[in-house]
Amino acid sequence: ALQGASTSHVQKRRDARTVPRGSRATMARDGKSDMKEGSYSNESTEGAAGAPTAEEGKYKSIPSILPLAPGGVYAVKWETREKWAAPLQTPPVEYSPPLGPPNPDNPLCYFEVRAGGYYLGRVVFELKADACPVTAENFVKLCEFKCYAASMFLVYPGNWLRGGDFTDLDEVLYDPNDPEYFDFATLLPGAARGGQSIYVSDAGPYFADESFAISHDKPGILTMYNPGAPNCNGSQFMITLPNCKPTALDGTHVAFGQVVEGWNILSALEQLGDARQEGETFQRITVETCGVVRYGKSGEGGVVAAAAAGGVV
Repeated sequence: ALQGASTSHVQKRRDARTVPRGSRATMARDGKSDMKEGSYSNESTEGAAGAPTAEEGKYKSIPSILPLAPGGVYAVKWETREKWAAPLQTPPVEYSPPLGPPNPDNPLCYFEVRAGGYYLGRVVFELKADACPVTAENFVKLCEFKCYAASMFLVYPGNWLRGGDFTDLDEVLYDPNDPEYFDFATLLPGAARGGQSIYVSDAGPYFADESFAISHDKPGILTMYNPGAPNCNGSQFMITLPNCKPTALDGTHVAFGQVVEGWNILSALEQLGDARQEGETFQRITVETCGVVRYGKSGEGGVVAAAAAGGVV
């Protein structure tokens, strides 16, 4: 008898799962109904969901790039998800290098940036080797050996962008067999979590704060990230955004450079940040590749004329 009851129960559950799309299953809620308690009606009801229309169907392929609310319900409308699945727009913006025209004796490094899988362009930094030679050399070498390639950005709207953690790479882009990427597993298998500097001593793979002479009072300042403790400079860095308060960084973070080209790209990235200030982004932002434009006094190359003159970049 138990076996028969169990079989009957399983059959009812199977029947419930095979209700045709576009029909609404309704349960009888009182004894006066013509239906038996627990039985289902497969009669179609007005407004029931059927096959998606062409307008609805175009949203089906949009990736779930935004977090879910409790219970698995999308926290945003489909229209918003569609917006964040589209290429980020990077229109020209008025910008002048915050530390003045670049010194031709200082090195220049570059990042090629992607967001949401779309290529956005190149960003060029001047490293202030004339003020912070040790810190500048660390950044130059990490760019030269492609350590920043496939690393990702965090965004803190109204404050800064943060990047440089080469222990958390974009697995979609990263390929250790490609010379454009550093083979960490072979060449640096014991890399410190969160990244590290090129300077390794008995105290660890970090180096001391070099100078606090440069203030963080304008957007486009390139500065070192630290976990809140002094003399813990590794590979991570930050780039100040408009409205960043200098008091949040001055005296604790070593500013050592500035953006001289591609500010429109970095400026546009701010809108991808989460207002909760947790660094999460609506699109994955990745350094596709990196390198050195020039090495300084002994190197070759020049700066972009528009950036040097303080024009539209």
